[in-house]
Amino acid sequence: MTTSLAVVRRLPGRTRAAVLANVLSSAGTGLVQPFLVLYLTEVRGLSVGTATAVVSVIALASFAGAPVAGRLADTVSLRGAAAVAMALAAVGTAGFALVESPGPAVVAAVVHGLGQGAMFTIWGTVIARDVEGEDRATAFGFQFIGLNLGVGIGGVLGGVFASAANPASFQLLYACDAVTFLLAGAMLVRVLGPGRTGDGSAEAPGAAGGYRSLLGDRSLLLVLAFTVALVLVGYGQLESSVPGLVSVRGLDPRVMAWAFVANTVCVVVVQLAAIGRISRTRPAVLMAGTAACWAACWLLLFVVTLVDGPLAAALFIAGIGVFALGETMFSVAMPTVVNDLAPDALRGRYNGAYSTAMASGLVLGPLVGGQLLVHGPPWLLTVVFGVGAAVCAGLAPVLGRRIPHPVEQDPEQDPEQDPVQDPVRDRTGAGGGR
Repeated sequence: MTTSLAVVRRLPGRTRAAVLANVLSSAGTGLVQPFLVLYLTEVRGLSVGTATAVVSVIALASFAGAPVAGRLADTVSLRGAAAVAMALAAVGTAGFALVESPGPAVVAAVVHGLGQGAMFTIWGTVIARDVEGEDRATAFGFQFIGLNLGVGIGGVLGGVFASAANPASFQLLYACDAVTFLLAGAMLVRVLGPGRTGDGSAEAPGAAGGYRSLLGDRSLLLVLAFTVALVLVGYGQLESSVPGLVSVRGLDPRVMAWAFVANTVCVVVVQLAAIGRISRTRPAVLMAGTAACWAACWLLLFVVTLVDGPLAAALFIAGIGVFALGETMFSVAMPTVVNDLAPDALRGRYNGAYSTAMASGLVLGPLVGGQLLVHGPPWLLTVVFGVGAAVCAGLAPVLGRRIPHPVEQDPEQDPEQDPVQDPVRDRTGAGGGR
């Protein structure tokens, strides 16, 4: 832990400030994140299928927000992109406080999704651009710790104040979420440098190219495809089908809140204790570990569908805790690999492409999971996604042979010697040099 804290002190002030801003916005997200499906079904009277579809709309809207933010960050203004992203997220989440039917819920989801997709791109770009190699992996690890601390604190407060019998309690939580987005946006606008583009320069070489230039990077395309598959069987269910499973099984809604608390504790403890080892581990190993943990989570949730009472609640919480172990590996491996492949001039767009891949899994996940919940027995959901996670674990070593290890770059190499005009040059070698 001492070594990890020393790395934090080495990080640039702008990177540390971005992590703190992320903690703030994450605390607001935690107030409402575990409860969206439950809120729409039990408070607003929407069906489970409709509620999970609303979650998919959020992810679908991210498709537009993520790539636009990436291009703006590279070619116009990173600060401006950050401000717009946070404002959209704030307006969208505030809109959920007022929904009473599917139509307004979809509108709120679209606006919030645009901001959410843009935000994901902005966070990755800001955090990655000032650090490299193992420090970059460690920075993403601590960013994820901060995110989970924020979500955990918000989740505890949300669990205390949320009440299905009192709609005003949810309205207050969504209003608070909106405020945290605005405050975090103000922090980012303040700390980001005066440079127009994502790399801090007025005119970054190669920045004028579009997303088409990314298509030649085969390593990136493989990483993005694997991201879609892994998110579909993991994160794509965490905020939709998993809460829906709580509702279908008749568990107390507070079980979901405490499950997220367990998730947060596991993330923070494991990542603080092992961030150095995680940051030095090959991406393929981390990807396989992520998928294996998520398969184990689905196995525990399968048992939840067969039992009742306190045992079901305990197994559910344990399953979400195991899911967290996979998150600690995913949060370091995927964004680090993407940013290690990215030249500075295209960093925003590489992160935009990664955000879009995440959004793809988040769109497909709730749609598939919702249909399984509505048209099949609860156990079928757990079997389908458990098998999917196991398949991903088996494919990870294959992918690992096609992507570079992000910390194997020759320390003697001068980054300036590798021109950024060719974004796909030397991508399949042993190093992750830019």
